[in-house]
Amino acid sequence: MRVSGVMTAEVLTVRPETPIHEAAVLMASRGISGLPVVDGAGRVVGILSEGDLIIRQKPREPLPWWRQFFADAEGLAREYQKAVGTTAGEVMTTEVLCVGPEAPVAAAAVILDERRIRRLPVVANGRLVGIVSRGDLVRALAGAASTPPASLSDGELVREMRERLRREPWATTSGILFQAREGILALWGLVSTDVERSALETMARAIPGVRGVESHLVVRSAVPYVYWG
Repeated sequence: MRVSGVMTAEVLTVRPETPIHEAAVLMASRGISGLPVVDGAGRVVGILSEGDLIIRQKPREPLPWWRQFFADAEGLAREYQKAVGTTAGEVMTTEVLCVGPEAPVAAAAVILDERRIRRLPVVANGRLVGIVSRGDLVRALAGAASTPPASLSDGELVREMRERLRREPWATTSGILFQAREGILALWGLVSTDVERSALETMARAIPGVRGVESHLVVRSAVPYVYWG
């Protein structure tokens, strides 16, 4: 699935010269947490988020002497501008991550998760064409869940499980056996920990077409043994 299939195409935006008060009213009335800031040509020049506005509510504290000594003047000037600015352009975050409409949804999900952000502007030919948010990805997941998975033969289920197991460095790959019958995938063997056993069961359930999982996996520490001196 591509970003173009899940993004919101009708995007509320503001201009750099938009007063902060107007932007805040727009965000509050529409129930949104951020606005792309675009120039006259429709190019994204920043993002105005709740965090950018909250900074303005914090009292400005005197700068410690050590920061005065080590901090660069440009950085301090930018902090001041964000704290007391009156327009979107003065307060917005200027380092904006964007994504193209043909990018895979998985790529957008990685950026949103790793950068701890809520939304990504979608840009084509330098112009804003949409925005993809965490909520859009959740709705896409909900829609995918309502679509019946493609049916696989029992042999295909076993081969898919083996392939998924091979790709995971944390998983025990020796001594694990699989069998499928009418879509029920059975697992046998010894694993190192309870966490690994649970993860392998999750792996099996996540395969499209699996109707159920029968786990006979045993944690090594739980296997009784007899020591012969």
